[in-house]
Amino acid sequence: MNKHSLEQKLPPLWLIKAINAFRAFLLRLNRNLFPANVVLYEQFELFWLLPSLYVAAKFDIATILKNKPLTAQEISELLDIDAENISRILRALASHGIFKQKPDGHFANNAMSEALLDEPGSLRYMVLHHLGPVNWSLMSNLSYAVRTGKDAFAEKYGKEIYDYLADHPDESALFDKSMSNLSDLGLSPILHAYDFSRFPLIADIGGGEGFLLGNILAKNHKARGILFDTPPALNKAPAMLARYQVEDRIDVMPGDFFQTRLPAAGLYILKNIVHNWSDEKSVLLLQNMSKSMDENSRVLIIEMIVPTGNKPSLAKL
Repeated sequence: MNKHSLEQKLPPLWLIKAINAFRAFLLRLNRNLFPANVVLYEQFELFWLLPSLYVAAKFDIATILKNKPLTAQEISELLDIDAENISRILRALASHGIFKQKPDGHFANNAMSEALLDEPGSLRYMVLHHLGPVNWSLMSNLSYAVRTGKDAFAEKYGKEIYDYLADHPDESALFDKSMSNLSDLGLSPILHAYDFSRFPLIADIGGGEGFLLGNILAKNHKARGILFDTPPALNKAPAMLARYQVEDRIDVMPGDFFQTRLPAAGLYILKNIVHNWSDEKSVLLLQNMSKSMDENSRVLIIEMIVPTGNKPSLAKL
């Protein structure tokens, strides 16, 4: 494996399923034993927890604590922020297993808070993007989408999300990094579940910075790749591909996948793309892709499957 690959080792699938089943049982037991309003209020507490998580990511507290535990006063002096309030933020997060507070009052990292380090395996940019001002304020517009069936983002900001990102480079860069964080989260299952070695030429359509494609080619040394996305989304691609030492095997191609003639390839990857668009737009994308495919080409659509029944699932959120 390429030394720069972020592929993580996973426990056996049977163990994952067993732990998830036991966890689901405990959750059901909790909900059945306690009054419904108490259980619902416990879930409502996330309203305060999530902004606290955003603050910790924004001020990069995990990096501040990387070398040694610090008091809230020491953290405040390093970052020029209020000591009492950062103490309350970290105390709240530590009570949910994110950071830890030692008996002497010092705060330290733990396994959960280390996921906020700007390092391989990080979710920091995902937190900053999804809990930042643009998306957080959008949550108050959810009722508009339910009432009208229209795009809540466009109603609030006057344009669709990708047009907004094109006009706001900082938000666009944050979005791309957050997508790479999420790709990192799903990287190991994807690499284990699919045999990419069958395809000499792999095109990642809407592949952003190239995190997924870079890792696929790092593991499949004979394959070549095509990274296709809009010009702003590809700005950071050269650095990302160089990180995995695959830049000489990947062609970076800008364009609009609804209109631009897509390059010929043996495998086309659409990861977290189709769910962003209406059925009509998705059909248009697939029709455009089909024009460049031959009888041996394949399309790999990577999306979360929404399960039936009442079992909890991230896909339902």
